[in-house]
Amino acid sequence: MKEVPSFCSQECSDQACGFRFPEFVGKEEGSSCPKCGAPLDETKAEFYGRHHVNHSLANPTFEMHVLLDNIRSVYNVGSVFRTAEAVGVEQLHLCGMTATPEHPKLAKTAIGAEKTVPWGYASNAIVAAEKLMDAGFSLWAIEGGERAISLFDVDLPKPNAKIGLVLGNELAGVDPALLTLCERVLYIPMLGGKESLNITVAFGIAVYHLQVYSGSG
Repeated sequence: MKEVPSFCSQECSDQACGFRFPEFVGKEEGSSCPKCGAPLDETKAEFYGRHHVNHSLANPTFEMHVLLDNIRSVYNVGSVFRTAEAVGVEQLHLCGMTATPEHPKLAKTAIGAEKTVPWGYASNAIVAAEKLMDAGFSLWAIEGGERAISLFDVDLPKPNAKIGLVLGNELAGVDPALLTLCERVLYIPMLGGKESLNITVAFGIAVYHLQVYSGSG
């Protein structure tokens, strides 16, 4: 079966601009550069799909759920869905103002993961956290503070453990009442002057470290 290109590269004919960008094949094409208005070059490079990595991660040895409390950005939530799908998170618990997959903009960054990762919603994160604890989960928060220890110094979850990873509001952080329920508080060491990472970056670092390294040990 002949492979069909999915994208093609467009390039501005004005060398002083040289703007180059991908465009869906089949989309009604513009005749001028969206940046400077000059005609587009007639030469087009075709994309035949992205280069996918091999699915070579070991299966996680423990069960992980993730609790997102009052995440402001719907795009951050979508990105968490995508990363959660990649590393085998069992379920997302969306709380407070955190958007659910019913939000029309979430799919922009989830890119289909919102259809495959199980999720639930609770208006109160404390209630959701207590239900996780009743189900045998140990809550681990990604947050700073006096209780926090480095993510890279914590003992990795033991096989068959049940971990609920907790992430809080982008500005306020994890609700103090929720933090008191957490068995562990983990921070991610940094070199720069900023005090925190974007929540999606922090989540990616934490979940890969916990899931992948425990699975490979």
